[in-house]
Amino acid sequence: MIKMNCYRFVCVLSIVALTAVACSPNSTSPRTELDDQPTRMVSAFFGLDNEIQTLRFKGVDGMPVTFSKRVADPDSLKPEIFTVISRSGKRVHPLRVTTRPANAASKRHTVLLIGEFGNEPEDPPVKVEVTGQLILAGGDNAQGLSVDVTPLNDGPSLVLAYAVRPEDLVDDDVPPETKQVVVVVWNGGVTPMEGVVAEHHRLGYSVVTTKGARVQPIALGDIGRDNYEYLYLDTDATLLKVSMKSGLLMDPRADANPATSVGVAAAIDSP
Repeated sequence: MIKMNCYRFVCVLSIVALTAVACSPNSTSPRTELDDQPTRMVSAFFGLDNEIQTLRFKGVDGMPVTFSKRVADPDSLKPEIFTVISRSGKRVHPLRVTTRPANAASKRHTVLLIGEFGNEPEDPPVKVEVTGQLILAGGDNAQGLSVDVTPLNDGPSLVLAYAVRPEDLVDDDVPPETKQVVVVVWNGGVTPMEGVVAEHHRLGYSVVTTKGARVQPIALGDIGRDNYEYLYLDTDATLLKVSMKSGLLMDPRADANPATSVGVAAAIDSP
């Protein structure tokens, strides 16, 4: 039995209530090396099994899926674009799809699928396919992409990270000494584990530069709103990889994160 305090309950609501959370980004999307690389479907995270409790979608599943490029037009999303395949081979479309709560223009790598995708442990979902037209940033069509599903009991992991300039984010909490920001994207929504204080959370992250130096953020931003977090750095060194220690963050089921790392895509000038 999972015990969920009020803070964890808020985390669940941030994913399933489909509320438009203000995440303080700019109205435009900062360009990174990800925009010049082949499009990938990087993760599908079986986040909730029969636990969504909204009036319209009571007792169904939640599954965030993440792409390496942003969804160009969230209003174009339709359930039939996605097909979820269970272990028995059953194929279903979601009931609802949305980029919320990570709906800001500088985000939108992740689409939340809501529906009945299969039950753990009898017949869980194992794969997600893009079977319809899905246009991503730059005009790429994600149709035909697929990815295996991260099992329900697994904790959240880092799946994307990209560097942006401080001015690319409209956030009053950006420390004045910030020289660049690493935006990290988890495969599911995250909040700090119970008892994890802000300093432990901050020091859990480390970033390796291309010269082999290891730096830590001077502060964090965008905490607990969705599957994104901001790492404020006081170095302008070229970044290689970001890592997070295990057991500091949790998904809406209170599954703890494993030790996890991902490469950092550099910022590039817009054409």
